[in-house]
Amino acid sequence: MDTMNTAGNVCIKALRDEERVELLASARSLDFRAGELVVKKGTSVNDLYLLQQGAVELLLGDQPSKQSLMLLFPGEIIGVNCAYSTMNYRFSAKALTDSRVLVINYHIFSAYLERNSEFSMAFIRYISTVNERFLDWHMKLAEKNSAGALAFLLCEFEKSYGQSTFELPLNRSDIARVIGFSKESVLKNMAHLRNEGIVESTGKQVKILDFGRLHDIANHG
Repeated sequence: MDTMNTAGNVCIKALRDEERVELLASARSLDFRAGELVVKKGTSVNDLYLLQQGAVELLLGDQPSKQSLMLLFPGEIIGVNCAYSTMNYRFSAKALTDSRVLVINYHIFSAYLERNSEFSMAFIRYISTVNERFLDWHMKLAEKNSAGALAFLLCEFEKSYGQSTFELPLNRSDIARVIGFSKESVLKNMAHLRNEGIVESTGKQVKILDFGRLHDIANHG
């Protein structure tokens, strides 16, 4: 799947060829089924988890809370903002879909940060992007009505999947929890988007027909 959220991958591409080969040779892939915990809140950060496939939800605890902290898509390093501060995950990460992560050796990664200035700067830029996106996610949802919040979420999926037709990894109740509104408002707004010819949806299948109008609702709703 092609995605636009590849900042973590770009960071790793800043490594020298021989460093990248060594890092990837020491890494391993882990698969998680939808609903499984990828990381648990409070556990130590012993490795770095690069999301390769699927979608992951960040939660304050092991169980879904009233509202998600954030959704992550392929190309992101899960919990990277905890890796060099608390050294413990301050949240849990749950696979929304069947997902695959690349487990990167923390000590090898850290050694490259110390001796490769170009890689260090790429990592700093990546951390800044992660923090900015986290704030952007919460600030945008906090200031939106239910229609704008739903449109914002659909735009995020369209951007992350890189295509206008996709399967939402969330049912309507999950969508309501993620954006912080009621299930009834989600159903009402989704029906409105369909009636206005902005989206088509059947179950979890969504096709965005008019991205311009959807984007306007996301920005101004």
